[in-house]
Amino acid sequence: MQHTTGAARSRTARGAWLAPTAVATLVLAGCGGSADATGADGATAVSLSFEWTCEGNWAIAYLGQDQGYFADQGIDLSFERGQGGSTTTPLVAQGEYDLAVLSAPPVVLGAGQGLPITVVGVAASQSPVAILADASITGPEDLEGRSVAVQTDQFEGAVWEAFVAATGIDASAVEVVPSDDAAQAQFIAGDIDAIVTFYPTPSTLGLLEGREGEETVLQMQDFVPTYGHTIVANDDFLDDHGDAVRGFTTAWAEATKYAEEHPDEALAALTDNCQELDADAAQFTLDAYLAAYSSSYAEENGYLSFDPAGLDETQSVLVDGGLMQETDLSGFSSQDYLPDPAVTP
Repeated sequence: MQHTTGAARSRTARGAWLAPTAVATLVLAGCGGSADATGADGATAVSLSFEWTCEGNWAIAYLGQDQGYFADQGIDLSFERGQGGSTTTPLVAQGEYDLAVLSAPPVVLGAGQGLPITVVGVAASQSPVAILADASITGPEDLEGRSVAVQTDQFEGAVWEAFVAATGIDASAVEVVPSDDAAQAQFIAGDIDAIVTFYPTPSTLGLLEGREGEETVLQMQDFVPTYGHTIVANDDFLDDHGDAVRGFTTAWAEATKYAEEHPDEALAALTDNCQELDADAAQFTLDAYLAAYSSSYAEENGYLSFDPAGLDETQSVLVDGGLMQETDLSGFSSQDYLPDPAVTP
């Protein structure tokens, strides 16, 4: 199979493993996507992992099934929660899942390790990482002399480091606190001034509602641009079932459009199927994800469309944050599996 760059898939020469101090080396089980995934009814079984627990973007999968978009494309879709991008990315590489909806940074980290994965679509062309801050903080310079909770061992930490470098703030003047449940409680109590968060999640709503007064939201995209959610495929599955992958992206795009046009049905799909989400969290995360997925870039080029340069920008943030070495990413994405014709908002 050829990528849009014209280079056949070959990872042996390009796969640059991360330094052990940055990310532990992953050992693959060698059990890629199955070549016999087609059932007796002609439908191709596709296993999908989301990045985390049920939240707004799951409505797309539910509506895609309810409205028959996946079935129309010959897809028998099953999906489940992931364990975060850093853990789920290697599971896709191992063939535990055929496809996954994962944030770009851990996927790019996996590409830097030479994992057998390919980005076949980008659902969100902008970073979901944001800084929630006390209302007295209106810009990066106001973080000096204040405390900020950051998940320093996750990709948010790399985004933070790149943010510091890009904005020129004095890192020594910022008290960085490891972000955990205790830090979130301290932020709500007003004992920590700011917190770096993955914005379209129930936890963000809890932070915003729990803390008294107004908050400032600084979007990292304005300072250190990265891609958000990608659609990533296991390479063996992609080689064996390329038509099914294109069918999946088409159905996903159609279901995204349907969710955008029928928000009440999308919300009902969440509240009916995700008992762990209360109504407010379902509404908040649905609105946030639909806004991210229906960007101006999607309006111009179609849902899931992307420019490979966006993956390079994502890599630059990770390199600046010290999480990886620069790698040629040209063979780790393909636009060959995007919906044709494009599905636009």
